[in-house]
Amino acid sequence: MNFFNENNIIFVALNKIGDIILANLLFILCSIPLVTIGPSLTALYHCTLRTVKGNNNGTVKTFFRAFRQSFRQSLIVWLGLVVVGLLLFLDTRFLLQTGSDTGKIFYYLSGIVLALVVILALYIFPVIAAFANTLRNLLKNAFLFAFMHFPSTLTIAVISILPMYMTYRDLKLLPLYACCWFFFGFGLTAYINSFFFYRMFRPYLETSENEEAISVIDDEHPQ
Repeated sequence: MNFFNENNIIFVALNKIGDIILANLLFILCSIPLVTIGPSLTALYHCTLRTVKGNNNGTVKTFFRAFRQSFRQSLIVWLGLVVVGLLLFLDTRFLLQTGSDTGKIFYYLSGIVLALVVILALYIFPVIAAFANTLRNLLKNAFLFAFMHFPSTLTIAVISILPMYMTYRDLKLLPLYACCWFFFGFGLTAYINSFFFYRMFRPYLETSENEEAISVIDDEHPQ
C-alpha cells in the first residue's frame, strides 16, 4: 500500500484532519477582534463546505478569500445578531422577574423570538458561505432552509450548542475543553454541520467548480 498516494484513505483522512485544524486556527486568529467573528465563521464554513464537497484547494487561500469577499455581509449580520440577541436576553430576564401574567406572556414570546434568532445564527453564515446573493435574500433563504429541514436543524443545534454548554458548565475540565476548542473544536463542529448543510444546499448548487464561491443560489428563493 502506497501511503503517499493521494487516493489512499489514510492520506485523505489525514489531509482532512489537517484542513480542519488549520481552518480552526485561522478562525480563532481572525476572530480575536470579536467584531469579526461573523466573517470568520463564514470563511470557516466556506472551507468546511468545500472539504465536504471535495474541492478545497488550499485552506489558507480559500479561508482568506471567503473572509474578504463576505466580510461586509457577515459583519452586518453578526453585529445585528449580537445586538438583537443581547436585547432579547435582557428582556427575557426582566420579564421573568416581573411575576405578572402579562410579563409571562411576553416572556414566552421573547423566548420564541430568541429561538428564531438562534436558528438564524446557525444557518446564515453557512448560507453566506455557499451562495452569492443580496443580504435580504440570504436571510430569507436561511429561514427557508432551517424550516424545510427542521429535523436537521435540531441536530445542528445540538451539535453546535451542546459542546459549548458542557464547556460552560464543567469548570473542572475547562483547560481540556479550551485546548480542544483551540486546536479543532470550532472546525470539527463546522465540518460535521457541513454534511447536513451540503445535503440541503446541493440541489441548488451550480455544477461550475468556480473558485470564487461554492455556487450561486436562485435570486429569489430555493425552488
